[in-house]
Amino acid sequence: MSYRAAIVPALCALLVLTPAKHAFSQLEDVSNTLLLETQHTGGYLGAGVSFVDFNGDYIDDLTFADHQGELKFFAGAEDGTGFTPVQFDLPAYPQEAKMVLWADIDNDGDQDLFVTYRLASNKMFLRGADGGLTDVSLSCGISQASRKSYGACFGDYNSDGFLDLFVCNYTSSFEEYPFNELYQNDGDGTFTETTTEQGMDETGIQSFQGQWVDFNDDGLLDLHVVRDRTIYENYYFQQQPSGSVLPFIENAGETGLDIAINCMSTSVADYDGDLDTDVYLTAFPEDMNWLMINDGSGNFGIDDEEGDVPMNQVQVDAICWAGNWLDVDNNGWEDLHVANGYSVFTDYPQVLDIYNNEPDALFYNTEGEFTEADEAQFQTESTLSFATAVGDYNRDGFPDLVSHAVGEYAQVLRGTPNTNHWVKILLEGTTSNRDGIGAKIIVNSDSGQSQLRMTYAGENYLGQNSRWEAFGLGDATGISSVEVQWPSGTTTTHLEIVSDQHWLLTEDGSSTQLWQIDPCLSGGLCLGCTYSGACNYNANANIDDGSCSFNCFDVPTSCGSGTVWDDTMGWCVSSTECPYDFDGSGYVTVADLLIFLVAFSQPCPN
Repeated sequence: MSYRAAIVPALCALLVLTPAKHAFSQLEDVSNTLLLETQHTGGYLGAGVSFVDFNGDYIDDLTFADHQGELKFFAGAEDGTGFTPVQFDLPAYPQEAKMVLWADIDNDGDQDLFVTYRLASNKMFLRGADGGLTDVSLSCGISQASRKSYGACFGDYNSDGFLDLFVCNYTSSFEEYPFNELYQNDGDGTFTETTTEQGMDETGIQSFQGQWVDFNDDGLLDLHVVRDRTIYENYYFQQQPSGSVLPFIENAGETGLDIAINCMSTSVADYDGDLDTDVYLTAFPEDMNWLMINDGSGNFGIDDEEGDVPMNQVQVDAICWAGNWLDVDNNGWEDLHVANGYSVFTDYPQVLDIYNNEPDALFYNTEGEFTEADEAQFQTESTLSFATAVGDYNRDGFPDLVSHAVGEYAQVLRGTPNTNHWVKILLEGTTSNRDGIGAKIIVNSDSGQSQLRMTYAGENYLGQNSRWEAFGLGDATGISSVEVQWPSGTTTTHLEIVSDQHWLLTEDGSSTQLWQIDPCLSGGLCLGCTYSGACNYNANANIDDGSCSFNCFDVPTSCGSGTVWDDTMGWCVSSTECPYDFDGSGYVTVADLLIFLVAFSQPCPN
C-alpha cells in the first residue's frame, strides 16, 4: 500500500501547527546539576542509551554507548538525587558502540548486556554472581563478523520463556552478508541463528532499528523494522500460526506499514487510548514524520475515525531521530518527544556551530489531540540528539527523559510534579521470561479510563526505556483493576493496586508495593497547609490545599501569659480587671492610648 503519491501533497498543504501554552515547563533541564559525563564527541549517527536498572535495586540506572568503545555506566542513587558512576572493568575494545541493551537472557534474576558495534563484531556479556560482567561473545553463538550493526531488540518470539535477539545491520547490496540477524535463545546462555529458518532473510539493507510488537493482538510477537532511504520500504515480519510453512511472513504491504522514507525510529504507543498500539516514524523534513494509526486489527493508515490526519499535528522541520512516548504531565495520555540532529559524522565541537538551531520537539497529548510545546528548550535551544530513553530516576512518579546528546555531558530532563495521580508497574515472569518482556498491561482507573502498555527491550532509535511502565491517571484517585497478559498466555488480574505508588507484579499473581513513597518527604508534590500561623502547618508542603485550620486557638490550653479562658465568650481574655489602664491611674484615658500608640508595631521581648 502506498500513501505517498496521493496523500503527502495534501498533508503538506494542510500542515498547520499551533503552539501550546503551558504555564511552566513540564520537563526541567537538570543536566548542569547532575553532570553525567558521556563525551559524545565523535562517531556516526549517534550512540545509544539505556535507562534500565542493571544492579537489581529496582532504581533506574543509565548506560551510554560510546564512539570509542568506552561504555559509561551510572547507578541511580537511593535517595533520588542523581547518579553514581560505576566501573565494570570490561576489556578494552576501542570500537564504535551503537546500542547498549540490558536483559536477563538466562533467567537467573540479573541483567546481562548486549552491545552492537559499527564496523566491529558485537559483544555479549553475562552477569556473574559477583555482579561482574564476563565477555561470552566467542562462545554464546552470536556472529563475530565485523558488520555495521545499529539497533537490537529482545523478545521471546517462540514463547519458550527465554528472550530471543534481533540485530539490525546497516548494510548495502555490495556486502558479503546484506542481512539482519535473528537469534533463538537456547536457554543456557547461548544462541542459535535462525534468520533464514524463520523467514527473515529479506535483505537488511539500511536497517536502523527493530522492535518486537503485537499489532494485531493475536498473542504472537511480530517484528517491525525501520530502514533508511526512500528506495527501501520498512519491514513488518508477521508471525504465522503454529504449523505454517514459514513462521514469519514479510507483510508490510498488506498492513499499510510499507513506508519508504529516510526512517530513523520505530516508536510504539496507544496514543489515542483505544487499547491497540500505534506507531510513530521519524525521518527527514521532506519525508515528513508518520503517525500510523492501528485500526484494531493490525492494519494501519493515517486517518483517524473522524477522517482527520493526526500526523499533521506532530511534524518537525528537522532531521529527526528517536521518537519517545511519555506522559509528562500524567494526564493519562502519552505525549511525544522527538530528538533532532543531523546526518553526518560528528566533528566536535565544530558541529555545534554548523547545526546551531536544532531544538528537540515535544508534543502534549490531550485525548488524542496534540499541541506543540512552546517552552524555550523545544523552540530555540539546540540539543543535537539522536538516542533518548525514558525513566524516573527520582521515583516521584513523573517521567524523566535522558538524551545522549552531542557534547561532553548527557541531557537530563526531569519531570515536574503536578496534582495528577499515577501508578508504576514492574513485571517479573516465572513461566514467561524473567523480565516480562512482551507482556501487555491494562490499567483501569476509577474514572472509567483504560490504558495499555506493552513491555519492550529495544525501541525507538538505539534506545531502551526503563522496565517500569508508568501510567498517568489524571485526577482519578483510584484504580479498579490492573490486568497483565503474560507472554506465556497466562493472564493475572489485580484488584489491590493503589495509585501514586510503585508495584512489582509477578506472574504467579502476587504483588508487592515498593518504597511506600511519601512525596512530602521525597521532595515531590506535597499538598497541605502552607500558612505557618495555622494549627496544622506543614513545613514540607509546597502547594496549599486549603486545609489550614485554627481550631487549636479555641481551647483553654491555647491561652498565653496574662490571659485566661472565658467559658461564656469561648475565647481567651485578659487576667486583669482593667487590662487597658496602662499607666495604672484607675481610668482608661488618652494617656493610655498614647502609650499604646508608642508601643504599636514594636517587637515583643522573647
